[in-house]
Amino acid sequence: MCQLDQRSLQPNFLFLGPDKAGSTWLYTALQSHSQVYLPAVKELFFFDRFYEKGWQWYSGYFKDAREGRRVIGEICHDYLFSTLACQRIAHDLPNVKLMVCLREPCQRAFSEYLYQVKVGLLACKFEAALKQVDGLIDRGRYAKHLSCYLQAFHRRQIFVAIFDDLIADPQKFFDNVCDFLGIDHVCLSDQLKQKVLPAARPRSRHLAKLMRSAGWGLRQLGFPRIVGKFKDSALLSKIMYSPYLPNQKPEISPDTQRYLREIYAPEVRQLDELIEAQLSHRWGYSPDVQCERLFASV
Repeated sequence: MCQLDQRSLQPNFLFLGPDKAGSTWLYTALQSHSQVYLPAVKELFFFDRFYEKGWQWYSGYFKDAREGRRVIGEICHDYLFSTLACQRIAHDLPNVKLMVCLREPCQRAFSEYLYQVKVGLLACKFEAALKQVDGLIDRGRYAKHLSCYLQAFHRRQIFVAIFDDLIADPQKFFDNVCDFLGIDHVCLSDQLKQKVLPAARPRSRHLAKLMRSAGWGLRQLGFPRIVGKFKDSALLSKIMYSPYLPNQKPEISPDTQRYLREIYAPEVRQLDELIEAQLSHRWGYSPDVQCERLFASV
C-alpha cells in the first residue's frame, strides 16, 4: 500500500465508472466549477493500473489545486471494475466521496462497442464483439462490481446517479451532483446541455488504433497530460474521426437485445436490492413491463 504524505493534497472525490455513462460530460462540467479541481487529464488509472508509481506521482497531479477548492477529484471510469482498486482506495482514501453513473446495461455495452470501432480496436459486428471482447458484457453487471465498494465504504459516501437523468435534464442532474459534493449550484453552459462525445467512426482504422496504442504508451511512461491534450484537440478529432450520418449508424438487433436482457435481468434485480432502487421497472426488466424498448442515442 502507498505511504501517504499527509502534507500533500489528495482527492476527496472519485468517479468510479462505468465507461460510456457520462464520465466525459461530468469531467467537463466539474472542470468548469470554481470550487472543483480536476487534473488536466481525465483518467489517471492510478488505483488500478499505475499504483506502483507511488503516491508522490499521483498527488503531483493535484498540487496546483488552489485554496477554496472544496473538491479535489479524479474521473476514472475503470475503478468500478477493479476489486484491487477498491481495496487500495479504501486504504488510502477512507473518507473519500465516490460516484457512479449507471446506464441501462444493454445500451452501455453497445455504446462501448461503437467506441471500440471508433478507436480502431474492432471491425466486426456487435454480436461477434460480444464473444470476442472481455468485459463487454461483464461491465454491465453493476451489482457485482458495486458490491465491493458498498462493503468497503459507508453507503452515504457513494452517490449512485442514473444516466437517464443526465439525458433527461442535465441541469438537474448536475445540481444533484453538486449537492452530494457540497458545492454551489451553477448554471450549465449551452455546450454542456448537449452530447460531449457523439458516436463516430475512424477515417483510418489503422491510424486510430496506432494513436490509441501511443496514448497507452505515454501513460505507462508517466505522461498522461500529453494524452489529455491530444484527447481535447478538436482539430485532431476532426482529422481522426467521421460522425455517423443518421442512416449510417449501426443499431442493435432485437434478438441481440433480448439475449443481453436475459443475461442482465437477475443482475438488475440484485442491483435494486443493493441500492434500494426501482431500475428493474425503469429499464423495463420487470415482468409487468414490456421488454422491447427503443435504444436511446449512443
